[in-house]
Amino acid sequence: MELFKNTNFDFLGRKWPFIIASLVLTVAGFVSLAIKGGPRYGIDFRGGALVYVKFADTPPQDRVRAALAPKFPGGVPDIVEVKGENELIIGTDLRDDKALQESRTMIVSTLAETFGQGAAGKTDINNTGQASLADKLRDPLSQPEPA
Repeated sequence: MELFKNTNFDFLGRKWPFIIASLVLTVAGFVSLAIKGGPRYGIDFRGGALVYVKFADTPPQDRVRAALAPKFPGGVPDIVEVKGENELIIGTDLRDDKALQESRTMIVSTLAETFGQGAAGKTDINNTGQASLADKLRDPLSQPEPA
């Protein structure tokens, strides 16, 4: 059984059009990189941290950028919207652990001031310290039961 009848292809006779096309695409890629200022590295390569912030409603990115701009003198961190969720991913370029924790706390507090705390009376477990969480849980238990 023979699947391919004529397997005599002149590959080397048609090499120059493909070499030229390859060179044109390579040069176009380098020109594109030069115009855009080089590749944009992700957080894996440049270092830093990502802060995931979930909102009750769809977050307006312009308002988030405007709220965070005065807090970051080097420029606003990268803000990416998660489609289908009411969530933003805010990336910082800081590498020091202490500075990362401070920037995370500052981001969360700034957004809480700008957009409000959400449901009143509810504790944000992700951003509450151990002592305040223990107090919040202990207070209702220490009150006497209604008769």
